[in-house]
Amino acid sequence: MCILMATRAHPAYELILISNRDEFLERETHATCWHNDDFILSPYDVAKTSMEKQIFGTWSGINKEGKLATILNLKIDDQRDPTKSKSRGMLPFTFLTSHKASFQDWDDYNKFEKHYDGLRTTGDFNFFYGDVIEKRYKVIDSLGNTFNVLGSTCSRDPDSYMVISNGKFYKSSSISEQAWEKVKIARDSLETLILDNIESDEETLISNCFQLASKSSLPDTALKPALLQMLVDPNVTMNTIYVPPLRRPPGNDLGASIPDGDYYGTRSQIVLLVSKNSSKVTFIERVLYSSDEDVSHYSASAPKEEKRFEFEL
Repeated sequence: MCILMATRAHPAYELILISNRDEFLERETHATCWHNDDFILSPYDVAKTSMEKQIFGTWSGINKEGKLATILNLKIDDQRDPTKSKSRGMLPFTFLTSHKASFQDWDDYNKFEKHYDGLRTTGDFNFFYGDVIEKRYKVIDSLGNTFNVLGSTCSRDPDSYMVISNGKFYKSSSISEQAWEKVKIARDSLETLILDNIESDEETLISNCFQLASKSSLPDTALKPALLQMLVDPNVTMNTIYVPPLRRPPGNDLGASIPDGDYYGTRSQIVLLVSKNSSKVTFIERVLYSSDEDVSHYSASAPKEEKRFEFEL
C-alpha cells in the first residue's frame, strides 16, 4: 500500500515530498527521466501491449512550470468496479501536460473533470496535486471529494503536514483513529523529521527523508530469508511505511490492476525538495527493485538504482 508524506514546515523549503510506491516488483516501469519534450520529470509505467513501450501513466512527477502530482490507489473494498477501467496514472499526466494553465482552473474535483472526462471511470484513487509557484495544493478522490491541504508553513501547525495512503483520506490536521497505522506513524515521524533537521544541510535532510521512507514496523526486516517467505498480509501493508518484498498468495491479485510476478512491496521511493522561493527543484528516485530476482540482491539500504535531477523553475 503506497504512502505519500508532504510538508511545508521546513524554513528552507516550500515543499518536501516523500513517496513510496508499493507494487508488484515485476511490473514494467521506466525510472525517472525527462519526457514529453522535456517538460515533465517523472518515472512512468510502460504498457505491456505496446510494441514501442509507450508511456502508460505515472505515479509521481513535476513539470517545468512547477506543477506536481502524485496518485495513490484508494482501497474501498475488495470488489473491483468493472466500470472504473481507466488507468490512475493518466490523472497525473493529464495535469502535468497542461501548459501555462492556472491552478485555479483545476483546483477541485469538478474543475478537474472538465479537463479530463475519464475521471469518473478511473480506478479508485487518492490524488495529490498542486502548484509550487502559486503555493497551493489539493487532494481529490474518486468519491468526488476535494480537500484543501498544506495551508500552513509553521512547523508546529498540523496543517503544515499531510500523509496519504490507500485508505480514505482524512484531513492532515486531524488524523483519525480510523486511519491506518502507517499513516499515524508517518504523520508523527514527518513532524519529528522536520523539527530535527531545521539546521541540517540538504544532503543530510535528503538522507533522513529516505530513512523515513524506509521505516519498517516489522522487527525482523533485516532477516531477509524469513521475510521473503511471508505471504502479503493486508495488516502488514497497512501498518508499515516500508513494505519489504512479500510473496503474493497463490491466485490472489491483491486488488492490483496489473498483477505481475510473485513479489509485492515497496519498489520505488521518491524525495522531492522545492526551495523556499520556489526556484530550485531537487528530485531523487531510488529504485529498490525492478524484478522478482532483485529481492536477493538489493534492499532499501542498498537500492538497485538512483536517479537524481536538479533544475530551476
